[in-house]
Amino acid sequence: MLLLTSFLASIDFHELEEPVVIEETGARAGADPSVMAITTPKETTDTGRNALQVGEATTFSAFIQNSGDADINEMGYTVTIYLTDSAGNAGMIAKGPSGADLQWNNPDVMCDDASVCDFDSSNGEQLAAGAYLDGGKHQLLLQGGAGPITWTPTQGEYLVEIKVNSPTDADIANNAELVYVKVEDWYDISVDLQWTSGDNPDSLDAAGLQAGEFTLTVEANGSDTFSPREVLIEVKTTANTAFVQTATLDGQAIPLDGTPLIVTAGTEDTNDDGTVDTLDEVNIEENESDPNATQTALRHTLAYQNAWTVNGELVPGSSNDSRFEITAEVVGYTLYGQFDDCIETYTPIDSSTGEEGETETWMNFCEVDFANDDRPKTDFDEITGSKERYDDIRIARMGVHQGYNSDCTGVQSSFVQAGTGADLNVGCALLIADVEHRGSDATTNYGWNVTYTMTDETGSITTGVVNDCQVGVGPGEEYAHNSLGLNGTAMPSAVGKACVMLQVAPGAYTFEMDLLMNPKGGPDPVDPMVNSWTGANDARTGNNKVSMDATVLNNLPVITSFELVTEGDIVVGQEGLLQFAATAFDVDDPSGAGLNFTYNYQGGEIGGCKGSQEAGFNICNTPVLAEFIGNLVVTVVVTDTHGDSVSKEMTLDVWNNAVATATSDAGITIEYPLQYFALSEFTITTFADADASSYDNVQLEGFSGSYAAVAAVDYAPSTTFQANDILSQSLSVTVDNALNATSLWYIDSSNKWVLLSDTATEVDASTEMFTYSFAANSPVLPAGKMVLMGGELAQATAPDAYVSGFNAAAQKQGAIALNWEITNTLRNADNVKICISEDNTTVTVPDCDGGFADYGAKAQAGDYSYSGSQTTHGAAYHITIAVCNDQGCSTIGVADVTADKRVDGDFTVSNLAVEVNADGNSWDLTWDVSGDTSDVAMWHVCKGNSEFDAANMPMDCGTGVAVGTTTVNVDMGPVNNGKFTYFTVVAMDDKGHMSAAGHMNEAQDTRVDDTSNPDDGNNVIDDGGDGASSGVPTWTWGLIGGVVIVAFVAGAFILSRGDGEGGEGKDWDY
Repeated sequence: MLLLTSFLASIDFHELEEPVVIEETGARAGADPSVMAITTPKETTDTGRNALQVGEATTFSAFIQNSGDADINEMGYTVTIYLTDSAGNAGMIAKGPSGADLQWNNPDVMCDDASVCDFDSSNGEQLAAGAYLDGGKHQLLLQGGAGPITWTPTQGEYLVEIKVNSPTDADIANNAELVYVKVEDWYDISVDLQWTSGDNPDSLDAAGLQAGEFTLTVEANGSDTFSPREVLIEVKTTANTAFVQTATLDGQAIPLDGTPLIVTAGTEDTNDDGTVDTLDEVNIEENESDPNATQTALRHTLAYQNAWTVNGELVPGSSNDSRFEITAEVVGYTLYGQFDDCIETYTPIDSSTGEEGETETWMNFCEVDFANDDRPKTDFDEITGSKERYDDIRIARMGVHQGYNSDCTGVQSSFVQAGTGADLNVGCALLIADVEHRGSDATTNYGWNVTYTMTDETGSITTGVVNDCQVGVGPGEEYAHNSLGLNGTAMPSAVGKACVMLQVAPGAYTFEMDLLMNPKGGPDPVDPMVNSWTGANDARTGNNKVSMDATVLNNLPVITSFELVTEGDIVVGQEGLLQFAATAFDVDDPSGAGLNFTYNYQGGEIGGCKGSQEAGFNICNTPVLAEFIGNLVVTVVVTDTHGDSVSKEMTLDVWNNAVATATSDAGITIEYPLQYFALSEFTITTFADADASSYDNVQLEGFSGSYAAVAAVDYAPSTTFQANDILSQSLSVTVDNALNATSLWYIDSSNKWVLLSDTATEVDASTEMFTYSFAANSPVLPAGKMVLMGGELAQATAPDAYVSGFNAAAQKQGAIALNWEITNTLRNADNVKICISEDNTTVTVPDCDGGFADYGAKAQAGDYSYSGSQTTHGAAYHITIAVCNDQGCSTIGVADVTADKRVDGDFTVSNLAVEVNADGNSWDLTWDVSGDTSDVAMWHVCKGNSEFDAANMPMDCGTGVAVGTTTVNVDMGPVNNGKFTYFTVVAMDDKGHMSAAGHMNEAQDTRVDDTSNPDDGNNVIDDGGDGASSGVPTWTWGLIGGVVIVAFVAGAFILSRGDGEGGEGKDWDY
């Protein structure tokens, strides 16, 4: 088995692409609190929609659901504000004004004690499986019943995290949600009109008054400094001269024909010195490219948080029933700064080539006109008055509530007020208006109705009349129709409410509500309470109609989980179904009743897996089809009632399943079940009888003796697969009992024999089966021969062959040389094994644990060299060698060797003397030796032409003399009068290592050349001719010089070798 596993692992097949595997999880069981969506604050979009304003306090609301299948009895939650950027990268926890973390923890949301927790799980307030906390949207609360968690933000970008926790939580992966929130500075210009005559600043009783005095106050405010210029205020009064005789503001007449008076708020006296002159001029343009081009002018400036007030007067007309109003509204202003309108760019063009140069950009300062600010509700104000009773009702507030279920049940979770410009969501929308009594006599009751219209972008209009509000509001907030006023036995309120539930789809909408007072002298048309409700002529109908433009956006559903329910490996044709489960949440449809699910794969829709969540189609069950084989990518698509969809996908491995069979002419049958990762078919293409006589007298690895084949077949599969492409595989061969086969073997293309099975099981009375179970991570068995052997297998024993004549010896540079002989015959499975360990005689073959191990050749004799790079000088090495196989080793040969890398011994060479020999052409050198010379084999005299130290000792060291000799004769060489030769004496051991030393003495050549000419008696050796006549051509001297340089470099390289030690005492190798 191990042999086949090792063999299969070594086969080099072409690998298929690695399959992508998903982590498979089952459906959640137990209680599972989940944050499905954060509804307050809303996420700020890329275009800046839903941004918060500095100082605008916000609470936190979310849909918190129990996504498990058991009740939740204990729960808490935490709100955390993180710093971030527009890319959504989470930073540290943001700090509040006091420096404390912006984090609120309420561990007591739900428990079994109503005195401690907000929800008492012991009294029916536990969170049941599938239910939402608070029945839908929940406003998060401070611990201890201290009210809602509230954040007053400062300018910046944040991530808001809401996280739930429970001791019985089955899945913490869905406990938290994050939304990106941007907080921006806000700027506002507010107008305020007030009567200074009379007791009511908003409504003037002009009976008996000659004139009414009033004030107009304009103020610039904001979260940061804001000083607008040229703030234009449009002032109007009633266009009826019978009601208004004259009206003035700051000495200017307000027209009585309905046209406005435009006044400019602020002052030109910017330095506040009481005069307006050039010193009050302000910059109106600054050019970054030309600092000298700054322009100035006088401007009316409304200083930040410095109220500007002017006085006015209205003289009522002669009519006894005069009624009038004055209105003021901001219609425009100017800001100075670096705005987009001020940017200037210039791209130079080369006049000769026409090529454009690098564009320059200047962020200039300039004035820009604006029409709106961040708080339009403060841009308008009005005051009213009359000589007699002033009848007036108005719409105080209009807007849209949302957050209901798709069938409009549930409670609202958001409100968008007219004039804020915020977006609406698709689905149910409660159009609502607050109406109020604005007449001069609060005891007068007015009958009323509201006409509403909704117009979509196609021009389709929905309209109707309402005067109550019984749906879509919380408990206790319902309103039954009544008059506006404080008179009568029914005690009606001065305020009322009218609403209607509408359905909106994505697109642009205009909503309008028009408040109508019952006509004078007529009863209410719906509920005629003649005695208590008074009809009247509405003195001011301009405040009866409110219009609201809004863009309706569809919030896409969120797929909160997508899981593979099926456990284990997925195989084509398996008995169990393939099951997926998904859950989704839609903030526009919290119940999820309108969501539809579709499951797809690469080939299209998965049959039977399409339908609504309400009908259970969020779960998909399908057989494992052949089309799924390979990397199956399953996509779940969730579509809401408005046709918008989201999707999520997972990739899983689906394995092919095949059983390849074949039968030879002799009736031998193979069956090869294979589960594999490929679409191709798997078959046995070759299974033909082969000549069994070729396998007579065979030695089988791991068994003793010889064996003969009883049958053989040539085998080849249609294809092979790598181990990582196989899930499972097995192989069985069925043969006739009459063959008397005892084992099944496989022979690969390199003639290696591998045992598949040595045990046969009975199939029936005439056949038996050999079965092979592949080891994990094995590839398909490649083409080869299958051989059925006869005879009972005898288990192999340790080798009969053994090592003899084993010798180990230290060599130069720390190497260790081994050689040996083999006695007896080596079998196929036998190997020579060597083990070498440093200073540890317990490390030995066959395990060699902690030592160096190697196998020698299968041969009668062998040798091996252990590199000196692996040894340490002077260290003892324990060496064992033996003939081994899987069953054990024969007699072990043992040797111990000490590694040798240099000359050892504490010896000294001194008193080197140099004398001229009697022959006059050589020197006699003598020296003294003291100390330990046990490792010295011979002495060498090294000489050089200049002084040297041990590190630069020359390579000319001549023939050595035995260790007992302390004298040597050195030839002087050619005559070189005056030349000095420098000498030293060094030791060499029996491995050829040489020590090193600096020069110890020197001698001078005092010989004189013989200049006589034996041929002609002249002492001239050069006749003054050129180099050609000297016997050595001139060009040869350069060549000779080059050879000398090469020799010098080579010598320096050789001398640089050694054992890494510098200075005296180095060893040199030659």
